[in-house]
Amino acid sequence: MTDTALSPILVLGRDTCEDTTRSRALLVRRGISFTYLKVDEDADADAWIRRLNDGGWRTPTILIGDPHRPGVILREP
Repeated sequence: MTDTALSPILVLGRDTCEDTTRSRALLVRRGISFTYLKVDEDADADAWIRRLNDGGWRTPTILIGDPHRPGVILREP
């Protein structure tokens, strides 16, 4: 996937994570476009989420804006 294919909202998560599932469902219900990357199936997404979260997974991690310089990063608490 190229950077130009990313929507302004990027969700890094896992299908088995309840918080990821709820976050994605909310975006869908509101009609908000987003890109979803599965960190447990995509090595690049796994590396990305670990860089953003001090080496660990915090799912979901939601980036808003430019994914390489997001204006907002939302993380599972």
